[in-house]
Amino acid sequence: MTHTANHSVPGQGKLRRALAAAWAFLQSMESTSFDYTLDRIERLEREVERLKEEIRQGRDPQAVDAHNASAAASEQ
Repeated sequence: MTHTANHSVPGQGKLRRALAAAWAFLQSMESTSFDYTLDRIERLEREVERLKEEIRQGRDPQAVDAHNASAAASEQ
């Protein structure tokens, strides 16, 4: 009788290992405060690049002339 009782135990160990592996995988997928910080820095860097591009275009005399010409046309 003890021999039949031991056969149900190994399956339970496999299930526990599978659940532990699945849980470890899910925990590794959670973002940490470090991930949040890196994402925020990346977004800020993109915003700075966008603003630099706007400033560069604003200093371009051709862009200013084109803007002034369209503004003068709309006033008339």
